[in-house]
Amino acid sequence: MTATIKDIAAKAGVSTSTVSRALNDDPHILQATKTRIMQVAQALDYKTNFNAKTLATGGSRSVGIIFPSNERYQTNPFYLEIISGIGSELNRRGFVSTVALADSTDQIMEIVGTMAHQAHITKYIFLYFEQNDSIRAYLDQHHLDYVIIGNDPQTNRVFIDNDNQLFGKLAGEKLLTMSAARHVLFLQTQRQLKFEEERLTGLKSVLTSPRKVTALSVDLKNPRQALTAIQQKLTDIDGIVASQDEIGEFAYQAFLHEEQPLSIVTFNNLLHGFPDRKNIYSFDLKPRKIGEVAAQKVFELADFSQHHLFLIK
Repeated sequence: MTATIKDIAAKAGVSTSTVSRALNDDPHILQATKTRIMQVAQALDYKTNFNAKTLATGGSRSVGIIFPSNERYQTNPFYLEIISGIGSELNRRGFVSTVALADSTDQIMEIVGTMAHQAHITKYIFLYFEQNDSIRAYLDQHHLDYVIIGNDPQTNRVFIDNDNQLFGKLAGEKLLTMSAARHVLFLQTQRQLKFEEERLTGLKSVLTSPRKVTALSVDLKNPRQALTAIQQKLTDIDGIVASQDEIGEFAYQAFLHEEQPLSIVTFNNLLHGFPDRKNIYSFDLKPRKIGEVAAQKVFELADFSQHHLFLIK
């Protein structure tokens, strides 16, 4: 059973009021008393309930936005659009955002700890999902609310995501209006991301036999190797679907000067640098809307311990 302030008070021989004030570092409590109370709290494995503290102190009018320690997210315009949507909804509610962004998980954990302990922030939005996430475990331990951009059906948490299977299906239908594609190359990252798997599933549901879909993982950090890998697959390919715009742009640029360039469908609607794009189309995944809904749900929901999935279409 979780220890309470009453348990600490009984063990330390002081009032619950004194315990509460000591745990909040009240300068009017003697240091010797604070030390004794902190020792008892540690012995009882007492965990601060920051939500309760916020209610008592007036709390913070800020929501934490948590990036992973991954440069792909930090520089991707898609996630910047999500943050813009979050900011719009928070502004409407009279709140602001505080971002946890660093090069390592340990550094992000330190920032989140500061948000919770010193700024008394009790609501958070994760821009990613990872299994066995130590930062989520920390927030769970301290009874803090959060929602996650992404999805995992096996995890009982609140998720906001695109309907990626639907968009994969729409990509296949769009490609068929651009060309009579019979063998389509699906280009994806080497990270085996869940949204890529879902979009591929949707694509295959449209491009059924005798049409064929071949998946190829590429690493754009090594563009020459990526280009060679794509070229080796082009023998009978007559259409390309890229899992995201970064890959779609790479394929478009690589084959821009071909006599009959392949039709390309991609996602995010963040293409740039190609004003005349007759053979490439990008679906708008509505990242601002994702951010707005994430900010709404972190305020509106009462139970964050069950699996809820809100799909943006």
